[in-house]
Amino acid sequence: MMASAKVVSHLAVFLLLFTANYNDFSRGYSSNLSFKSDGEGRKGASYAGRWKYLSILVSVAQMVFFGSCVLSDVFEAILGRKPGVLKALQRVQDYLFAVLLFPMAMTVQCLFWAIYAIDRELVYPSKLDAIIPTWLNHVWHTTTVPVLLLEMYVVRRRYPARTAALPGTVFFGAAYLIWIRIVAHYGGFWVYPFLEVMGPIGTSVFNMAAVGMLCVFYMVGEYVNTKLWGRDAFEISSTTSRKKSNKSA
Repeated sequence: MMASAKVVSHLAVFLLLFTANYNDFSRGYSSNLSFKSDGEGRKGASYAGRWKYLSILVSVAQMVFFGSCVLSDVFEAILGRKPGVLKALQRVQDYLFAVLLFPMAMTVQCLFWAIYAIDRELVYPSKLDAIIPTWLNHVWHTTTVPVLLLEMYVVRRRYPARTAALPGTVFFGAAYLIWIRIVAHYGGFWVYPFLEVMGPIGTSVFNMAAVGMLCVFYMVGEYVNTKLWGRDAFEISSTTSRKKSNKSA
């Protein structure tokens, strides 16, 4: 029963994300995210295209992830077993799910809707309602976390040891923050308008808080996964394994 749920959920989520990204790539909806509240595009906002927005990067990353899950399901069904290559792929999936996908998805969803509640013009001007389909906005900013919670429920994802995971989460977060600074330098504008009014000190504080928030969200994912699957859903670090073997000896 759970195996069937896994296959169906993987295919359904992949098709949703593929449809969303295909529509965006073919019609250029995300290019409108650079609009200001007055409906005018920001100067230089075409720089780096859609690849400067975290919501788009997360959506594409999730599409690739669930696409790889579908392929893994297909080959496992055909072969009747999980060969070494698929086991290796699952280890990569587990790591990226824990370290990158879940923390980034939580960041996108929580930050977007928190700022939207305070002043939507800072993240998603009201004029975009007539340009970008509502369902697409929700795929970008609302379904990002629920689809991963569903994945946690139907598939036991092994979380890596924190010593291996948190540096990866910090790396991915810092890489994106550096990326938007590069865009600001060469494109002449901030990807997110609220950063324009924060000043150098404010943006530095925001950067540190953002990385810290990613680490917190990693641990939220770890906690939820543990509640669903128990402590067996953890990878045991080699150091811990050696200590246990020494004690038993």
